[in-house]
Parts: sequence; C-alpha cells; structure tokens
Amino acid sequence: PAQPPPTAMAPHALPVARPHRRVRALCLVGVGGLAAVVLRHSFFSEVTGPTAYVVKGGWQGEPGSLRGVDLEPSVAFPPISYSREGLSLSLEAGHLNADYTTKLDDDTTLNVRVNDEKAWKASLLGQDASLKIRGEAGDLDTIFWEASQDSSVEDVGNVRVEFNSDRNYNLTVTRPLLATIAGAAVDAKVRATNDGVAGHLGVRRSLPKGAELSYSVENPVGVYELGSSKHAGRLSVPVAGGMATLNMEGNAAEQEYRGSYARNVVGGLASFEVTRNDGALGYNVSYARGLEDIAPVDASVHVGADHGGVYGKVAASRTLKNGVDAQYEALARLNLGKEEREAKFMHALKVSNSLGSAQILHGSGEAPRLRLGYEFEA
Repeated sequence: PAQPPPTAMAPHALPVARPHRRVRALCLVGVGGLAAVVLRHSFFSEVTGPTAYVVKGGWQGEPGSLRGVDLEPSVAFPPISYSREGLSLSLEAGHLNADYTTKLDDDTTLNVRVNDEKAWKASLLGQDASLKIRGEAGDLDTIFWEASQDSSVEDVGNVRVEFNSDRNYNLTVTRPLLATIAGAAVDAKVRATNDGVAGHLGVRRSLPKGAELSYSVENPVGVYELGSSKHAGRLSVPVAGGMATLNMEGNAAEQEYRGSYARNVVGGLASFEVTRNDGALGYNVSYARGLEDIAPVDASVHVGADHGGVYGKVAASRTLKNGVDAQYEALARLNLGKEEREAKFMHALKVSNSLGSAQILHGSGEAPRLRLGYEFEA
C-alpha cells in the first residue's frame, strides 16, 4: 500500500564556504590524490584497492531558496593497501593497519591485525573450529575471546558449541530429519544457554495435488510452560491456477490467522488476503502489473483496497539521450475512516546521469521540494 507522503523538510544547505576553506579543500583533494599516485607507482602491482577517490555533495529544500546555496564537495578517499608474503599494510578511514596471515596447515589459518591505536585482534580459523581474540596493547583487562566448534555426532545430530571469556555459552543440537511418521518428516532443534533451554519440534508433509502442510512448536529460552510456547501452522493448496494459503501462529494468550489467495491475471498478479489479529479483522485486495508490453517506457502499476481505504502506485523510467535517465513515481491513498475521509498524494520526478541528479517532489499539504546531488570518481 502507498505510504503517507513525507512531511515537508526545511532546507539544509551547507554554509557558504569562505575562500580559505575552499583553498583548504582543494589542497586536501590535491594532497590526497598525489599521495594515492605516489603510493601506487611506488609499490606497483603490490598495492591493491581503487586508484580513484569519490567526490560528492548534495542539497535539499524549496526551489525558491536555491539561490546562494553552496554545494561544497566532500571527499572520500579509498583504502590503500600493500601486501607481500602474508604481511599487509593498509590505510582505512584514516587509520594504519598491519595484518599478518599464514596457514598453519591445510585447514587452519592464523590472522593477526594491529592498528595505530594499539588495538589488536587475532583469529585462528579451522574447518570445524574457530578462536577469536581482541585487546588493546598489553592491557590484559581488555582481552576478550570467543570460540566455537562444529561437529556431526552419529545418532545425535549436528552439534555447535560456542563460548567466550564472559562465560557465556551456547550449545545447539539440530536434527534436520529426526524421523518419518506416516509420510511426515519430523525435525528437531535444542539450544542450551546460560538463561535456559529452548526446544523446537517441526512436522511437514506433502499432500495430494501439490498441497503442503507444516506445523511447529517452540518454547522461549528458559520458559517451560506449554501455554507460553509458540505454535505455527501453514497449509498451502493449489486452487484454480493460483495458490491458497492459510497461516496460524501464536501462543495460548494471543493468536494471528492469515488466509490468502494469489494468481496471475492478464499478465499481472492478483491477490487477496484476510487477517485476524487480537480479534481485529483486516483484508487487502490488490493487483500489480508491469506495463512494458503496452507502454514505450519501463512502467508498472499497483492498485488495491484494504480495511483502511484504497491506494495506488504508478512508476515509470526511461533512458533519454546522452546517458540521461528519467524516473517518475506517484503514490495515492484515500482513507475511508468512519469519522473522517482523508486523501493523500505524492509524486516525484528525477533526472540523473553519471555525474549527479536533480529530483523534484510534491505531496499533499506540503510545498514542492528540490533535491540536487552529485557524485563522481576523481
């Protein structure tokens, strides 16, 4: 369904830059670009990462307030790294990092990272087990570690053990196929933590003529009252070229029911849904279709009605000349409340190319807004 149009936003332009700020910005761009070039040519192919940096800026406000706006750019420099024989140095987000990676055997990899703030982390990763440690300099009080191990135990299932230096643990045992009873597949999962145990039991079965039925029950961690367990059931049946589905989930205190039917109609998708949640009934009837076969642009339409009112959405896009793209979108909704009827409408037109974009937006009860933005690699 169409969402209400956003509230009007006050213009928020960057302040006009003074000459010395502009000089500083240009110097920053020049120095950054020169550093990237020097590093690239010094280390040749051993330096990895993009050679360009991103320059971007933007503004939003009412079209009448555009005069005098300064679209001063912000520059995002790319990460630069040098690596050789397992050792690498990198500059990321203004920090220098040193990494060392080596394989201890065919299945185990050791990695150590230290940065210019003396923070470090190490990991030992194997095929079925892992150990991760992090800290700061030589301060033992900051050390934190976590470990995990996976295994498959005959007649038990897939076992995963996780624990850390805070003495938290998580033991999970999964049986994707516990048993087959009367053609139904039964699966199970048990998870034990510091806060208690949670169990999950599921049943699924294929029925004649493409129908499927599934049911599961799961208790919250550490809560063993049957009334607090979550039940979920689903029945899907092919009907008249479409699919009818009935879902139910909840516990003894509250339940939610959802029934739906969907099928392809005249090149689009028609759907109908009825819900019941905490005693409240709801419905939603909708039809969505692409218009590429009948319109000269890439377009789509979506219309519908629900318990709150009627709604619609139209979207279209097209590539113009010289690499320019145009996009248009319109959203509308009419709320049919018992006390008050309210209509809301919003539409937007955006024109863009590889250097930037301009977009104008207008919605019910607000002044038109203009968005300008640019982004390119230098």
